Amino acid sequence: MSTSLSNPAMPEQPLSIPRREMDVEDYIDILRRHRSWILGPAFLGLVAGVVTAFLWPNSYRAEGSIRVVPPQISARMVESNITAQMTQRINTTYQSILSRPRLKNLIQTHNLYPDELKRLPTNDVMDMVRKDVGLGRLMALGRGMTGAGNESAFTVSFSYSDRRVAQKVCLDLISQFVDEDVKVRSLQSEGASGFFKEQYALAKADLEQLETKIGEFRSRNMGQLPEQEQMVISRLTAMEAGIQSANAQINRSTQDKVQLESLLRELRETAQLLAQAAQQELSAEVPVAARSERVVQIDREIEQLEANLTVARQTYKEGHPDVQRLLTYLQSKKTQREQILKDLETAKPDGAAPRQRMAVRSPSAEKLRESNSAIMRVQTALQAKDLEIEDGTRQLRDLQGRLRTTQARLETSPASSQEYVQLMRDRELATSRYNDLSKKMQSSSMANDLEARKQGENLEVLEFPVIPEEPYAPKRPLIIAAGVILGAALGSVLAAGREMKDTSLKNLKDVRAYTKLTILGSIPLLENDFVVRRRRRLAWLLWTGAFLLGILMMAGAVVFYYTSRA
Repeated sequence: MSTSLSNPAMPEQPLSIPRREMDVEDYIDILRRHRSWILGPAFLGLVAGVVTAFLWPNSYRAEGSIRVVPPQISARMVESNITAQMTQRINTTYQSILSRPRLKNLIQTHNLYPDELKRLPTNDVMDMVRKDVGLGRLMALGRGMTGAGNESAFTVSFSYSDRRVAQKVCLDLISQFVDEDVKVRSLQSEGASGFFKEQYALAKADLEQLETKIGEFRSRNMGQLPEQEQMVISRLTAMEAGIQSANAQINRSTQDKVQLESLLRELRETAQLLAQAAQQELSAEVPVAARSERVVQIDREIEQLEANLTVARQTYKEGHPDVQRLLTYLQSKKTQREQILKDLETAKPDGAAPRQRMAVRSPSAEKLRESNSAIMRVQTALQAKDLEIEDGTRQLRDLQGRLRTTQARLETSPASSQEYVQLMRDRELATSRYNDLSKKMQSSSMANDLEARKQGENLEVLEFPVIPEEPYAPKRPLIIAAGVILGAALGSVLAAGREMKDTSLKNLKDVRAYTKLTILGSIPLLENDFVVRRRRRLAWLLWTGAFLLGILMMAGAVVFYYTSRA
């Protein structure tokens, strides 16, 4: 019971009932109730769109086309110095034209945006010019237009409120494009040609320096070079063959000398026996014959001197001191022999003289003389063999010394051959680089000459800009339609907001839906006629004023547009 008494003291909670689903009649009813909130913003949007569209100044776009002319000589014949693609070169030229100095000169030349220059910084005006300059994409030209399927073109445009100024500025921009492209290509070509000339001069200097080093190395290491190794080996082989020949000659001469020495001993023994026999014969016949031994001895000495003189003449010339000395000594011996013979003739009787001569010319004495002559000849042959052995030994020592020197050079050649091989490798690389740069320099020079004759890839005006007849902006129908649509959308939003905020029951459907009761009848709203009429007149007055004001504003904007255009 207490619980029921305490409940009335608590505040009642508001009931939250969801809205019913609306049908077409409900939407029509909403449009009828809030038509002013929809038509008003729509009309305001119409006025704003018309005023904006006709007060917005016209923008005229002047447009011209530039054609990319391919080179007149094939790139396979003369390779160009320009490596950048045409699209890249066009973008580079475009950035150069839109630089600050160029834009400033363009603004001053054509007096662009005079009003904006008075109230805005120069950089902002330059940004406006950059936005108004348009560059089209590089497009291929059809065969039907130019007759060449490999040509391409792009467009350059400029937008401005004055159509004549737009045409002049566009023409100026196209001229700058063509001139700047020629200038850039010439500078790039000359730069590439100068670069190759400098590299060619450096490569030539390096090659000459390497040639000088190789020449000095060859003169310093003659006989130790790798390409001379076969020649050195052949020379060593020849020296070894010469040494073997000299050894064989010395051996033969030594054997002959041994045989001659053996023969000399035999001859001397025979001569000794013959001398004893002759001595016995002489002592038996004439006592005076003992005194003729002195003559025999002198004859032996004369024969020995004559043999020595013959050997000396084979070795030396007639004026050599040894030859002259032997001649003088031989002459003195002959003079001494004649003197001894005269003394013997004068000292003996006439009858003894024939007997003495007969005793001297005995058979043993004649054999002894022949044996002595043979001994002389063998001794002469022995001296000749000694000279041969001495000459062969000298040649052998000379060949052995040269062989050792050559072998030493050949052994030390690997250390120097590495340096020589490195020098030759460097020269080969330098020669290859020199030849490569020589070809590139010649090709670059021809390409530079081609650019100077303007026969390479260049730009050519395809279509000059003309004065535009109609503006391309603003799009007035679109602006007006956008204003009406935005106004209507705003009105619809306002009407929807008011409808959502209004929670009253509008019709019988709402009463049935929210009360869940049966409707027996309805009583219409009764208002004062005077109040109703005054409210309607006030609404019509406001609507008429707003409509007339909007019409005047739109008419003024249209009149201003056509007046300023005229």
